[in-house]
Amino acid sequence: MSNWRDGGDESGDVFLGGGPTVEGVDYEAAWLEARAAAVHLNSVLAALGLQGDDQVKAQAGWSDDGHGVVFLRGTLSGARKLGATLDRMATRDGAVDDADPNPEASAGS
Repeated sequence: MSNWRDGGDESGDVFLGGGPTVEGVDYEAAWLEARAAAVHLNSVLAALGLQGDDQVKAQAGWSDDGHGVVFLRGTLSGARKLGATLDRMATRDGAVDDADPNPEASAGS
C-alpha cells in the first residue's frame, strides 16, 4: 500500500516530498490528493508525448502547513516543448476555463 512518507510508489517518479512535518497536521490526506493530481497530469503529459526522463513530469509533495502541492520537473528541452504545446493550445482557443473543467462535454449542450 502507498505510504505518503516513503513516496508511495517504488519508482519515486510521482513523489517529491515536502517540508518538515509538524505534529498534528494531516499531511497524508493532502499528499494523497496531490499524488492523484500528479498521476493524472503525468498521463496527460504522456499522451502529449511530453513525459519521460528527458521531458517533464509532475511530482506530489506537501507544503509546511500541510497543503498538497504538485511540482513540474523537467529538462530545459522538456520545458520548451511543454511551453510550445501550451502556446499552440492557447492559440486554438484551447485554454481551459476554471468554471468548466470539461469543456468538451458542455460544447454540445
